[in-house]
Amino acid sequence: MKKILVVEDDPVNQMILIDFLAANGYETVAASTGPEGLERFDQEQPDLCLVDVQLPRKNGFEVVRDIKARGTNTPVLLMSAVYNDHDQSSRTVQLGALADGYLSKPFDLVDLMEQVKTLLGER
Repeated sequence: MKKILVVEDDPVNQMILIDFLAANGYETVAASTGPEGLERFDQEQPDLCLVDVQLPRKNGFEVVRDIKARGTNTPVLLMSAVYNDHDQSSRTVQLGALADGYLSKPFDLVDLMEQVKTLLGER
């Protein structure tokens, strides 16, 4: 079973993501802050990370950079309600933070699952 780390500070969004991913056969672990997300990453060694851009104590860009600096090939999907022009924000986020994908909030769960499967090599 593939393991997905969800780093999301909004408790409702976190619960929706965890429940949806679990219902689709993934093991999930969660964190609510940037530092906690990095700690859980090191402990759990997930197959994929979903990281919100706006996190307390360390933003999503910093979390992605720190994950990638560990020399891991773990894919990271950034999520944000801040950027709404998907094409521009996707290029900016991917180049600036070395993320492997981007999802605008509010997101469609079908789009989320497509990206998850693609990043996990299940397509």
